[in-house]
Amino acid sequence: MKLILASQGFMTSEIAKAVEEMVGKPLEEINVAIINEAYVALAGEKDKRWLIRELSQLESYIGGNIDFINLRACTKQEITQRLEIADMMYIVGGKQLVLPQLFKETGFDEIVKEFANKKVVMGTSAGAIVLGRQIEAAEYWKEKYGITKEEIGEKTLGLTNFNIIPHYLRGERKKWDRQFYEKVLNNNPFTIYALTDEQAIMQEDNHITFVGGMPEIFD
Repeated sequence: MKLILASQGFMTSEIAKAVEEMVGKPLEEINVAIINEAYVALAGEKDKRWLIRELSQLESYIGGNIDFINLRACTKQEITQRLEIADMMYIVGGKQLVLPQLFKETGFDEIVKEFANKKVVMGTSAGAIVLGRQIEAAEYWKEKYGITKEEIGEKTLGLTNFNIIPHYLRGERKKWDRQFYEKVLNNNPFTIYALTDEQAIMQEDNHITFVGGMPEIFD
């Protein structure tokens, strides 16, 4: 299984090089299928320039075919057919709880697992979180999102035995520092890595490596 979990995608040439090595093809030949439904659930007053910047960065490195697959518009058969030409699936972030529910409703959860066993799945922000283990710590959900654990809905896919905190200490997120996460993740039973926008985690089967330096670790 080949997975890449990141905060913000192709933010550095180091991340791009790591992607190239995991896919096993030059960047200019890599075909990418983009899944980006999570952003549509963000509130209207939330500026969406981050999405334009992120996809512009991807386009600047990737030279092969770039496709967008809308899970609400395509059947499972159509999705599978369109993924056949892709070397990498790229799952964009947005509203965190949207993707687990959407993947389950459309059967895409099984498609992701099958794809990751043959090719590469890269997720950014919420698109990375959906790949990892479900964070169960009730205080985390209450203090950071203002919801109870019971309101989460469908769980994440659990393709890794860890998960990430994206955009660590960026801008308005500086209030969620190490002291905050040590408190709210106190009873969480697995490792969580806090990634800056210039970091990523590469997992191939059970082996993981870090790109952009060692992340903050909560375990």
